[in-house]
Amino acid sequence: MFDSDKWLEIFHTILKNPLRTALTGTSVALGIFILVVMQGLGFGLRNGLYKSMQDDAINSIWVRSGSTSLPYNGLNSGRRIQFENDNLYHVVESVEGVEAYSGRLFFWGATMTKGSKSMNFPLRGLHPGHQILERTDVSKGRYINDDDLIEQRKVCVIGATIVDDLYKGEDPIGSYLQMNGVQFLVVGMFEDPDSRWENRSAYIPISTAQKLFGRGDDLSMFMVSTGDATLDVTIEMASEIESYLKQVHMVHPEDRQAIRVRNVNEDFAEFINVYNAIKTFIWVIGILTLLAGIVGVANIMSIIVKERTKEIGVRKALGATPWTVISLIIQESVFLTVVSGCLGLVLGVGLLELTSGMIDHEYFTNPSVDFSICLTALLILAIAGALSGLFPAIRAVSIRPVEALRDE
Repeated sequence: MFDSDKWLEIFHTILKNPLRTALTGTSVALGIFILVVMQGLGFGLRNGLYKSMQDDAINSIWVRSGSTSLPYNGLNSGRRIQFENDNLYHVVESVEGVEAYSGRLFFWGATMTKGSKSMNFPLRGLHPGHQILERTDVSKGRYINDDDLIEQRKVCVIGATIVDDLYKGEDPIGSYLQMNGVQFLVVGMFEDPDSRWENRSAYIPISTAQKLFGRGDDLSMFMVSTGDATLDVTIEMASEIESYLKQVHMVHPEDRQAIRVRNVNEDFAEFINVYNAIKTFIWVIGILTLLAGIVGVANIMSIIVKERTKEIGVRKALGATPWTVISLIIQESVFLTVVSGCLGLVLGVGLLELTSGMIDHEYFTNPSVDFSICLTALLILAIAGALSGLFPAIRAVSIRPVEALRDE
């Protein structure tokens, strides 16, 4: 039941020393403000890193070649390793757990001509599975398919930047685009909001790229999907792929430059571990800051109770029960901490909302705070506020009325 007299008394006590109340409330508000802002920054970092990794399939293994750094079996170091189709197909057939795959053949400065306008863009030969591994969203038309690959068709899928620069609002689907002097039918277009580089690229069947522009069955690199395999299984898959490639290309087992196998599953697991460590650090700092404010409230409540010792003695002499006195002090303490906490919470959320539109980096975006975190922080404040008032109140009511009335 709402007791107006009790609340009037609480407000009177709080406003009796406005400077002391303001400083105490500020310490609590500052604590939850720092907690909310740090949590928001942590979420911004997480969102940015998730965004940077969402451009590629997390459950994948990417394999690149380099030059040997160690001599092996009579072969000198500095030897360039060249992947071929057979390397990829052997991995797909022999390594258990591969669900999708794609080779890549790069042409970094292909001349693309539409009408009288010509520009240079990256050109890439690939397999249909590239759509899964690169997480490509086709905005119109279709992607490269198996029939394109088998029949070595001269078809292409182009990125949004190529469409904007060469077509100027014209629908590219069904048109012909000349690339390095060869006419290709545009069958699809895509837009990757998280990768400006991909949007500047054109994709063609890898069999067509090898026939027209490549050297036989050469591949620049290849990647495979690991499906829903566990982290330990993907590590074994990556090790099996590396061992096979080093054996077939006669690379020293300790050579780290010639065959580079990147297990994206491991990268993502490491990211999760780092983020969890950062999140734990943020919580520890935030909680310690909150505790500093709560300790301030506890000290102030001790002073307030000490100042009201005679008043408490009068109440007890007039028949007030210990619980009546304790509940009044606890209510005052909880009110002060929760109101101050709400103020800090509003300021923290407001700051994050104000700055979220200004900060948008590749590895940091949309700094925000989870609503459940706000509720948790307020609950902690309410409990801490109750405890801050409880112990001074218990000490106060334990004093006999006669001794309390003699207190100066």
